[in-house]
Amino acid sequence: MDSCLYMASRSLGLSRFSILAEGLDDLEISAQSQWIDQLQPGNGIRLLAQETGRKHLQLLILLGSYYAFQPRSYRYKDSVEYFLTKAVSESKVLKEERLGRLALCLLGKIYVQVNNMKGDSIYNQLISQCREKGDKATEARAFAYRGIYTTLMPSTFQKKIADLQQAADLYKSISNREGEINSLTDVGYLLIASGQLQSAYEILLKALHLAEEIHYPYTHYNIDALAVVTVFQTRFGEPFRYSLQTIRVAEVCRDSIGWGYFYSRLSLLYKLEGREKESFDMSQKALNRFIVDRNPNVYNILNDVIIYLGNQNRKGEILPLILNISKSVNAPTTYLDQLFYHLAFSNCYLALRMPDQAEIHVVKMDSLETKSEKIRGQLRRSLITTQYAMVFMQRGQYQQAKEYLQKHFTAPSIAQRSLQNDLFVWRKLIAIDSVLGDYASGMSHYKKYTQLLDSNFKVTQTRQAEELQVIYETQEKERQIALLNNQAKLERANLQQAMVLKNLTIAGIIAVLIIAGLLYRQNRLKQRNNNMITHKNQQLQHLLTDKDWLLKEIHHRVKNNLQIVMSLLNSQSVYIDNDAALTAIQDSQHRVHAMSLIHQKLYNSENVSSINMSVYIRELVSYLKDSFDAGKHIHFELDIESLEMDVSQAVPLGLILNEAITNSIKYAFPGDRSGLIIVSLLNTGGTHYLLTVSDNGIGMPADIHKTGSLGMSLMKGLSEELGGNFSIENNNGTTLKISFVHDDARRRQNDMLAASWNSRN
Repeated sequence: MDSCLYMASRSLGLSRFSILAEGLDDLEISAQSQWIDQLQPGNGIRLLAQETGRKHLQLLILLGSYYAFQPRSYRYKDSVEYFLTKAVSESKVLKEERLGRLALCLLGKIYVQVNNMKGDSIYNQLISQCREKGDKATEARAFAYRGIYTTLMPSTFQKKIADLQQAADLYKSISNREGEINSLTDVGYLLIASGQLQSAYEILLKALHLAEEIHYPYTHYNIDALAVVTVFQTRFGEPFRYSLQTIRVAEVCRDSIGWGYFYSRLSLLYKLEGREKESFDMSQKALNRFIVDRNPNVYNILNDVIIYLGNQNRKGEILPLILNISKSVNAPTTYLDQLFYHLAFSNCYLALRMPDQAEIHVVKMDSLETKSEKIRGQLRRSLITTQYAMVFMQRGQYQQAKEYLQKHFTAPSIAQRSLQNDLFVWRKLIAIDSVLGDYASGMSHYKKYTQLLDSNFKVTQTRQAEELQVIYETQEKERQIALLNNQAKLERANLQQAMVLKNLTIAGIIAVLIIAGLLYRQNRLKQRNNNMITHKNQQLQHLLTDKDWLLKEIHHRVKNNLQIVMSLLNSQSVYIDNDAALTAIQDSQHRVHAMSLIHQKLYNSENVSSINMSVYIRELVSYLKDSFDAGKHIHFELDIESLEMDVSQAVPLGLILNEAITNSIKYAFPGDRSGLIIVSLLNTGGTHYLLTVSDNGIGMPADIHKTGSLGMSLMKGLSEELGGNFSIENNNGTTLKISFVHDDARRRQNDMLAASWNSRN
């Protein structure tokens, strides 16, 4: 679902902001949301650091939503949890309960889509809160999200349908037509998959009427769903009408996402009517569209092309066609794409009279259908049995083929029991009876075959003719109306032109020609300038991309070199017996790791110029805790505000943290005493920050400033490099504080000083 939303928004040229910010109403945030479509969440995090109050809360939700709606979003679970959990807490402080409920709705999505029970718990809590506060809008969204994103399993099928129906009812009660239409459409899809066809038809038709009432242009998806369900119901004229309408609306809207599917649907209907040439032409149209889109669903329509080529004695074209297409489209990954992929190859080898090769692919189809039946029951079982029967017939194993063909009429399949397929199976059974000499069975099968032709096929043709007549009349009326409108426009244009020509003078014509010449010249100059600007922009973009790649490569290599240094130190420590020297080497390893971690973050980040200190400090603390095995007796508390920092400040700050935390772990709690180490990084106003590392240990010696230890000297020197003030005190433990100014502010101060110096000189 997330990938679908992502691809549709890109295909239609729409911003994803409207999807992610549903429920947020701040216009200023909308104006600052370019980072969403630019896929640069780091810019959103920087905006977050600049805001407070309600805007800060809304940005937290927007960032959480950004990661929650990434394709395969569970990979970003930690980011979603971080932003949305913080948003829930902040909403309570700001008394913005509705926004807090919105954050909970997004948080629950991450868990239900991987069948984590925590998701159900979150939604039950959210629905209870919504009912208590009378918030039907969020309650409807909670039911809709749970219905859409809950993992599809036999045990969840009906629950998903019930949740989506509940969402539709709630949307209707608050007059939210769009929400009601979406929920009803989702219910319709699930009902089709579960075989509840009449209920699906009624709900999808209701959704279509609602969409038409609000003049929604993109109705072709609802119309196509109705075409699908009426095909499965073996209706005749209705699916054809819906398919034609689907294509007409989709082409008018210029929405090409589903063209391949719509063309293939119409091809199937032509085939069911026996219009083989029209079916083949429409199949070719669908085939070309799928290839343009690199869509593996091409194998579905490819089967009709294979059968047609085989019937036209063009069998030599089949295998090269399949192999060329398999190189042009993406590999099939979904169950349905894989099923039709193997169906295409099995039909190919059957056409080439190679039953053993065909059976290999039929067996794979059987395996795929068996797995899928565990979720949604038998849907395409009769397709499998028919393919097995064709394999046995080519081998001359007619009795086995007959048994498999008879299964076609007993399999509870809604997708394959069409009139055309039933007639095909009866014809094959009659042929087998003839070969086996079973004339009694052959006469019985022939009688059923002719009865089916007499009772159904003639009625089918009549109903199709009636539907086609209605369609023809409708199209004829539309054509006549269009002709009348064009004629009226032409007459008005001619009248206006006559009046203009009457009033124009030779001087006016000359003036117009002169102006046209000037405009043409100006337009040519403008085009030339635009082409130059476009070329320069492309060059700059290539240079910027190369620069980012080089920076990432540099950070990667620096990180690798630091890892080599750590490995060398580790190897050296094996040959050292002196405890003091060994401790010094281990301390050096920790310092190198602190710097290596920074470069690792930079080359893994989208933003190669700065590092998120909140994430970095947490990982550094975790590393030191694990290195000293301190988790058994020392507890850590972290209070870190979000801060993006340049590498020139991040490295000294990371080394200071390494020294301070290492000293506390090693010396503050002798004899494995239990203790607490608190690390905080807080904004004290504007661009000023305060780093504090404190413990409740035994404290430092009174003459620590006089001993000149390497760690103390290093922290003082690094504080000066950071441009900060260093202080340390004993008060029920040791507290180290460093106040500093963000590098951006220091850079601005330096620029101002340089400008002042230049002006004086």
